[in-house]
Amino acid sequence: MKPKGIVILWMMTFLILQSVHSVTRNPVAVQSMFDLDQEVTRAHQSVTEIESQSRAIEDRIRKIDGAARLLPARAYGKPFDTAALAKSLTLRSLIAKKDPQLASYLGVGSDLAMREEEEREARRLRAQALGLKTEQIRQKNAAAALHRERSFGAGINPLTGRRLGQ
Repeated sequence: MKPKGIVILWMMTFLILQSVHSVTRNPVAVQSMFDLDQEVTRAHQSVTEIESQSRAIEDRIRKIDGAARLLPARAYGKPFDTAALAKSLTLRSLIAKKDPQLASYLGVGSDLAMREEEEREARRLRAQALGLKTEQIRQKNAAAALHRERSFGAGINPLTGRRLGQ
């Protein structure tokens, strides 16, 4: 009975050693469990990054007055739907007007902000030109007033250039 038990024990030891040896020599068997863990970790990290990016975009849109109620519905972990945003003319216009950088980032930007900036610049230039023209007219009026004053002081009519009383 004892030799039979020793043989069984020896065979079990041999099988255990053989399986340990095959696992250590076969890297696929060892890595398959670690690959799953790594894939799960990567997937979770990816979903978390997408979610945080989407929330940041939604938070920035919510800061715009009247835009929060127009946001399209989104499931957790899904990216912000720019196609749904592009379909909403009101939301797209609000974002383009109030936050042109975000509109440009989302791909729904318009030239509205650029046109408004050009109009502001044109208004500023017109005001500057008007100020220069006003200054020139003021100087011309001051010179005419000085000429009239000197002419009357010298006894000359400033309009005709003749002496007064002749």
